[in-house]
Amino acid sequence: MKISCVIPTYWGPIDEGEEIVFDHPTPLGTQGTLTRLLENLLEYKEINTKEIPVVIVGISNTKSLRERCEKGLENALKAYSDKMDIRLYSYKKLGMIKKEFVHNGIDSSLIEPESYSQIRNICLYAALESGADAGIFLDDDEILLDQDFFTLATDGLYKRSDDNGVIMAKAGYYEQERPSYRNFWELKWWPKDISFNRAFEKLMDKKNRFKPSMVALGGNMVMTREVMKEICFDPLVNRGEDMDYVLNARFRGYRFYFDNQLRIKHLPPEKKTPVWKKAREDIYRFLYMRDKYRSHQNFDHFQKVAYEELQPYPGIFLGEDLEERIFEHNKQLGMKYLVENDEKGFYECMENCKIPFVYQKRENAAFLYYNHLKNWQKITGLF
Repeated sequence: MKISCVIPTYWGPIDEGEEIVFDHPTPLGTQGTLTRLLENLLEYKEINTKEIPVVIVGISNTKSLRERCEKGLENALKAYSDKMDIRLYSYKKLGMIKKEFVHNGIDSSLIEPESYSQIRNICLYAALESGADAGIFLDDDEILLDQDFFTLATDGLYKRSDDNGVIMAKAGYYEQERPSYRNFWELKWWPKDISFNRAFEKLMDKKNRFKPSMVALGGNMVMTREVMKEICFDPLVNRGEDMDYVLNARFRGYRFYFDNQLRIKHLPPEKKTPVWKKAREDIYRFLYMRDKYRSHQNFDHFQKVAYEELQPYPGIFLGEDLEERIFEHNKQLGMKYLVENDEKGFYECMENCKIPFVYQKRENAAFLYYNHLKNWQKITGLF
């Protein structure tokens, strides 16, 4: 089985003209976390013998810095060119790909580097173009722990699990220091971290290594070529694209499996993106995801997914009370900013409170995504 390892890396300033909201982009001119992961990968025979190629998808959060971002990555990766099979997918490569799309009459919007989802689509494209039978997807703020990681990553693929399903895609878990989730502005109305952790606790079943899952982490995912060719990330989802992808795959008959032996160490830098800004991205994400879930129920091209399958996460944010959750969460978060004399934070939270009242529902969201799928299959039909 031919494998590719794909790693997106995000660069640029925070809150200084950023055009794409990333959790913790690496400031240009600094080393960041990517070098640490590459040094870690060199400890693996599959990498240092060039058996498995490593593809770096390098993106800036600001258009004006794209050229500088790409040059910086080119220079940084030169040190590894003779140590591993390392390839860079950045703006020059994307330009070549889009020219091919124009020649074939294909819309390139799914791989425009403008959101997490579109960048993840570039990652899928890179894995497919490498000829991989399976893609292993990591993030640049991680390291591998197990010496047999690449064996673990491909274990079970194309085999039947205990529920008689064929494993075509799977996800593992992160080992990391867990911060306290007892924030007063999250406890009742926005228990995102709490419900997310509960979902993973339910999956950590020692009796069954592979368990059907509706949650996954984008930095520890493995997908077969068939899934990568059929399912794209939804460009209308700017945050939580990994969870949304699992649902999209399920709509088309592909089930993700949680692998309780597939782990990585997550070592993220301190997040500097303001809480109100991440909350805003989550608001749009959950409102749209709920639209898509509701509309899929009457859409003939999608398999039906029971609401119970989505509990406790992300289902808790897809119910009738979502608007109330958004309002109350941001009201309490705004009070926190007010106590801290942060007028901008308070103002932005009040703006967040307005969103459910002005949001234009997409009652045809399932159809919109289905059109993206058809375009994606035109793209992947080139391979």
